[in-house]
Parts: sequence; C-alpha cells; structure tokens
Amino acid sequence: MAKHLSALFLACSAALTLSACSSSGTSQQASAEPKQTKAEKAAAGSNCRSIGEGRKINNKGKNDGYMCSASAALNSAEAKEVLDANISVSYGNPGGKTLVSRQVANAVGKTPEETCQRAFLNTVKRFQSTAAREGKRAVRVTSYFDKQTVGGNQYECHIGTWNSRVVLKGSIH
Repeated sequence: MAKHLSALFLACSAALTLSACSSSGTSQQASAEPKQTKAEKAAAGSNCRSIGEGRKINNKGKNDGYMCSASAALNSAEAKEVLDANISVSYGNPGGKTLVSRQVANAVGKTPEETCQRAFLNTVKRFQSTAAREGKRAVRVTSYFDKQTVGGNQYECHIGTWNSRVVLKGSIH
C-alpha cells in the first residue's frame, strides 16, 4: 500500500509541476507586427541604417549590413579619445596611391551604432599609424566593402554573430 501511495504522490507531483511549467498564468496574444530585435530598435534612431542581410559563407552565421555616418563617427567623443589629433582625417575619394584596411570590433552586447563606430575608428586608427610611421600628417579614407566604394558621407559595416567589420580604402599625405 505504501508503494501505491508513493507512486500516486509522485504522479500527482509530476502532473502539477508540468502544468505549472506550461502555463505562466498569463495568456499571450499573437501580435500582427513583427518583433524587432534590440539591435534593430537601437538602429532606428541612430547614425546607422540597416541595408539588409549580406552574403553569407556556406549559408551560415549572421551578416547584417548597415550604412553609417562617417562624420558622426569622426566627430564622436570616442574618436576624440582614440584618434591621433596630430594626423588629420578626411572622408571622401582618396585619390592617388591607396591602401586598404579591414578591421573588426567586438559586437557582443553592443548596438549596431556602437560596434560599427568602433570598427570604423579602428580602421581609421590603422591608417593614422601608417601615416605616422611614414612621417605624413593627413589621411583620406572611403568605404570599400566588397571592393565597392560608397559615395557621400556613409561607410558600410557588416555585423556578424561576434564582431563587426569595416573595410576602408585610403591614402596618406
């Protein structure tokens, strides 16, 4: 008899546990509007705008493309901290002999604006380092993702699962 009571108690406990797990006590209704991710909500009011999904390697991973404002990044507080004030930076057609640099930044837990700006500034800093090594005082860069230049004041940034990538073509003067 004790065996039957023990089995009955165990069965009732399991049933109660399952019913509690399957119902949180509130009903949720399906929304007609698609849900936005944290990154998409943040990008809506920022200096970056989504350009959709980029080319994936072997159809795997994340590759979200964004177009971001170069002047906003160059005039940011972060730029004032990390860039060399002695080497001027301008954005536009570099002309003459050009170099290409691809830099990344950690994207985990950051908005598209934050991670793209960091990758952009990392790339500009790389050009400044080259200019300083060669005794030059100015850098001129433009976006060069997938070997395509982007006109205006925009640079292309791609955000993967773990990092963001920016490719710039530039010249040092």
